[in-house]
Amino acid sequence: MIETCVANSEKKVIHSFQRNLEITTAILLLTGQITIIGVFVRSGRFGLSLGGPLFGGHRIEGRDHSQVGNLFIDILDIIIAILLINDAIHVTGIFISSGDFSINVSGPIFGYPEVVPALPIEDYNFFNTIVKKHYNVPSELLTTLKGNE
Repeated sequence: MIETCVANSEKKVIHSFQRNLEITTAILLLTGQITIIGVFVRSGRFGLSLGGPLFGGHRIEGRDHSQVGNLFIDILDIIIAILLINDAIHVTGIFISSGDFSINVSGPIFGYPEVVPALPIEDYNFFNTIVKKHYNVPSELLTTLKGNE
């Protein structure tokens, strides 16, 4: 029972951290520090990539510095920020390259699974359950591996 309370408490901390990341991302979008820089499409879902000068990249602008194009990009940024604030989409990852990085966002409305806090021990236990169910692992191997911890 105590372990469950501790796990729930830790998940709340993780969720709080994730929400703070999303709110911070929304603020950066609304202040023009970052902007949409790309869309990536996968089977059945898509996500958005956000970046800009703050992250070492360039701010996207309308073709030939078109005011209409810039307005459209600004409106997209506002919509993305609203979706982040309303918890409709989430920060799903960060892409790091030489010289810049970007934040990826997506969510169920874009076909991406809901982002939920998880603890490493839960992933470890889930992995062990799958392996035990579908694979025959020799006990000697497990003994050897446990001896090397």
